[in-house]
Amino acid sequence: MKKSKVGVTAQVNLAMLANLGIEEAVHFQKVFQFSTSILDIFSHLPMSGKLPICISMLAEILYKRTNEIIMEIDNPVILDLACGYSPRILKVGDGLHTYIGVDLPEVVVDLKSHFKELTMHKENIKEHYYSADISKDSEFHRLMTQMKDPVTVITQGLLTYLTLDQKQVLMDNIKALLKKNGGYWVIPDAEPDRTFPDLLRTVLGSGAYSFFKKMMKIVDTYVKRDSKQNGWFNIDEICQALEENGFRVKRVPLYTDSLELESLHLVSTEKAEEVIRNLKERHSLIVTVE
Repeated sequence: MKKSKVGVTAQVNLAMLANLGIEEAVHFQKVFQFSTSILDIFSHLPMSGKLPICISMLAEILYKRTNEIIMEIDNPVILDLACGYSPRILKVGDGLHTYIGVDLPEVVVDLKSHFKELTMHKENIKEHYYSADISKDSEFHRLMTQMKDPVTVITQGLLTYLTLDQKQVLMDNIKALLKKNGGYWVIPDAEPDRTFPDLLRTVLGSGAYSFFKKMMKIVDTYVKRDSKQNGWFNIDEICQALEENGFRVKRVPLYTDSLELESLHLVSTEKAEEVIRNLKERHSLIVTVE
């Protein structure tokens, strides 16, 4: 089955986590054996050699901080929208929590076909992977019927790819789900305009912002995304849109001192300290309904 462009980026994300030695990611990568060849599309740009370090840092902080928030909230159901090949199920699908992963058909086929191997045949981890176009009411409603308990909805890396109209559908459906079941919506990457550029600037130095703009132009072309239709370019815009649609929004730190980031060892101590300072100024969002 041919992989979508977005599905390939999900493969790279897993590979980056595995390269850092994150145990559950290493196991998933051992099963799938994904390459990072997508990075070759940036190879003609200056400073691209250090790009994997920046991507690894972003992947690790979002993955680990999101897991931390999930366990702090401690709802019995975790609904991971656009889950990709995330190994999160090994962290939170422990028998006390039900992990539900939703993504494109080809990704879900991969996850289902390797499920027992991915979960190391642990009987307390049940398979709940679903293929759905979550920008369509009917398909989201089909998901809602699978859930009865309070839910933590995760949208990591999803909102970037949705148009404003699709975001509206998503907001309406998540609101209906939270009103029915109770729970929270977690948006880990709430500052896409600042978090990754900060990492590039710290690791790559001068000219990093110009590099970022060129890189994003290539990404938009690669995944056939028109950024002008996406909106929500910064955290204030995101919060405003959510509040105008009946949500309450709480900003929480993206970085906490309890996190241990392996990717910081890829740069000098001075740069690692600057990365932490920048991350402490960034936020994720925890969203509830009024």
